[in-house]
Amino acid sequence: MKFVLLPVLLTILVIGGCNLVTGTFVIDLEIDHSEIQSHGTFEHFAVNLDNNDTWNKHKDKIKDIDNVGFQLWVTNNGASSIGWEVYADTTSVPHSDIASIKSDAKLILAGLTLPPGETYIDWPTSLIYLNRKELPIFKQWVEGGVFDIYTITDVLPYNVTFDSGKVIVTVTAGP
Repeated sequence: MKFVLLPVLLTILVIGGCNLVTGTFVIDLEIDHSEIQSHGTFEHFAVNLDNNDTWNKHKDKIKDIDNVGFQLWVTNNGASSIGWEVYADTTSVPHSDIASIKSDAKLILAGLTLPPGETYIDWPTSLIYLNRKELPIFKQWVEGGVFDIYTITDVLPYNVTFDSGKVIVTVTAGP
């Protein structure tokens, strides 16, 4: 008899709007090429998750940022392969040079090599290059909903076009 009542009680709680249920949600924030600013020696874009309906619906109920990854479309306009890194920061004034990015921002994606031409980095691949050491602080920034992303190369002049991307965040939210 106990087991027959359990599904009925759960159904009543869900239909009744009770907020006892915790769920995992995926937030995809698309970054269009027009949002990416080129600074000559690096590229930069601002992320504001407040522009995302799923984020707004669950941001006050976040229990954990489970994972953060990216989908990236980039073009190496040069003739040789180059190293490419992605940094993040939450400064109120964006960085203006590579030295300040490297000293103050957190390295988020490391060890990427871009061959000449177009490259697509999917979400699972981005997780391979995710800097686990900096992940806890990056998750805090993501939970805040606003942060900046910077891309630099190991060879200058900067000859990469950051075509577009997605920041993909999985969160656990509940009451």
